[in-house]
Amino acid sequence: MSVPVAFWKATSCAVVLFLKYSRVYFPGDDDVTFHTSVTMGTFYREADRWAPHKWWGGKGWSHDPIADPGSLRDLDGQAITGDGGSGNPNPQPGFPASVLTGRVSPAVTHLALVQNGREERRELQSRFGAWVVCTEKWSPYQINALDETGAVLGCITGPPRIPPMTPIPGVGERQ
Repeated sequence: MSVPVAFWKATSCAVVLFLKYSRVYFPGDDDVTFHTSVTMGTFYREADRWAPHKWWGGKGWSHDPIADPGSLRDLDGQAITGDGGSGNPNPQPGFPASVLTGRVSPAVTHLALVQNGREERRELQSRFGAWVVCTEKWSPYQINALDETGAVLGCITGPPRIPPMTPIPGVGERQ
């Protein structure tokens, strides 16, 4: 089963976060266990409509809203947490540079993406406290979690630093 739980739309790319339940069987055990994960469905602008990219990413998810609907344990007392995502410092047009995911507390009603001197403030489009943001440029950003008055309750910063490539002696050298 897969359920859309959050989305973010930029100018030329967008992302929808799908919560997914998978059955996990253990040999010799009659009980069925379910594992939660998320799929990050990315889209690009094609004329006047959105089209899906061919490949989507996925990852584990810290919260099962069916088994423990009110749990905030994974937030560890914070208003916003980041659970990672994906990144590409040199994206092709229509592809996101960063896709970021996480959870927020019930007090958060809006998200603000601050990047390159601009702020995009949006109502939180979410189920179960999930959030997702995509950026079109690989540059420093801040994601602010805001309450109904616009007060900043917490923030996430990025992008992660990609280490420079170190040449491996003997690899790629002419013989």
